[in-house]
Amino acid sequence: MMVPFFRQFWDMGAKDKATGKSRSDVQQRIQQFHSQEFLNSLRGTTQFAGTDYRSKDLTPKKSRLLAETISAVYLDGYEGRQ
Repeated sequence: MMVPFFRQFWDMGAKDKATGKSRSDVQQRIQQFHSQEFLNSLRGTTQFAGTDYRSKDLTPKKSRLLAETISAVYLDGYEGRQ
């Protein structure tokens, strides 16, 4: 169920590689993924079967895990790993 969510970050990494982004640009992007502003932007409302569900605040541990996973998936895309 989370595959499409993470796929967008893999695609972003692949696109950044194709457009010639440098390693320092990649590191800046990864730092952005770890920012509280970025993590807060992931919260929102999801609709399922006609009912709206609000995502809860992420715990610090879950936030760190999510940022690390997004960063790893992004790097996989940048480096062409499946």
